[in-house]
Amino acid sequence: MRLKRGVQCLISMQITLGLLLALTSYTQWLTIERLAGFALLFGTLSAAYHPMRLTIVGRLVARDRIPATVGLNAIAFNTARIIGPALAGVLLASYGTTATLFFGAILYLPYLLLFHSVSLRQRTASTSDGKPWFFAFAEGLKYASRLPVMGPVLLLTIVNGSVGRSLFEILPAVVGDLLHADATTLATLTAAAGAGAVLAGFAATQSKLSARTQMITVISALLTCCLTTLLISLYTTTGLVTVLCLVAGFSTTFVGVSSQTLLQLALADEFRGRVMSLWTMVSFGAPALGALLIGLFADRIGLDTALAAAAATGALACLATTPQAVSRSTRHL
Repeated sequence: MRLKRGVQCLISMQITLGLLLALTSYTQWLTIERLAGFALLFGTLSAAYHPMRLTIVGRLVARDRIPATVGLNAIAFNTARIIGPALAGVLLASYGTTATLFFGAILYLPYLLLFHSVSLRQRTASTSDGKPWFFAFAEGLKYASRLPVMGPVLLLTIVNGSVGRSLFEILPAVVGDLLHADATTLATLTAAAGAGAVLAGFAATQSKLSARTQMITVISALLTCCLTTLLISLYTTTGLVTVLCLVAGFSTTFVGVSSQTLLQLALADEFRGRVMSLWTMVSFGAPALGALLIGLFADRIGLDTALAAAAATGALACLATTPQAVSRSTRHL
């Protein structure tokens, strides 16, 4: 099965690259430029892996269990984001950079061994099988353009990434410029956001809503995310901002997980990989672009005003797309 072989190949490459990075650190050959090269390679492999990871979800379980599986996937992903940096910090303090990099590389091995025994559902044949990649790509774009829920989901994903997830991309600036606090406060806010994200994953696993109701819930969560971002731009009390980060972490993750669920439920297996690649590109690109724009405007009008403007723009975009999103969600299943 090509999907399974592709995942195994990418994980093996990540292990190899991690070991090379550890070796480079051990031999003191590591420089800023070479580290940037490693980061570029890791980013490329990660970009190739994530669509496969999301495709596995739809091919691993029956259709009625996709919402719970997507939620569990989000719990695992966000728990790792909390535990990983904390564990790395302990290892760095106790054993140094080289040992930490080596340990990070070999952590992939259990996943690689466990994945070897996983059985994925066979997909139906596609008209692009055996044809050049660009034909398959064009066919995937054509299919996505005809999928009723695709447009609303992508728009909501863009707003979610540009507001909620961008907030966490620039959280160090929020801590320094708005709260005038230190690294301890940053760690607290990050942990609060991570806890909210894990709770959102649990909430998503329990979701048994109709497509229409789920879309309304997603829009409500996105509006909540915009509101909390606006409030963070207005208040400088650490305790209150911590609570707001918890709410923002919950709402932005809930939007991401539920949007992915709506899309996964609508897809035919033969197009799942290609369409989820588009969703992944938007999901990963929107926070980077949103954080860049907020940063650029922050230099001119202040970070608090830039955050408030992003939140207000996101809320207006969300409200503008609500009628079409709700209407299309009733037709996609």
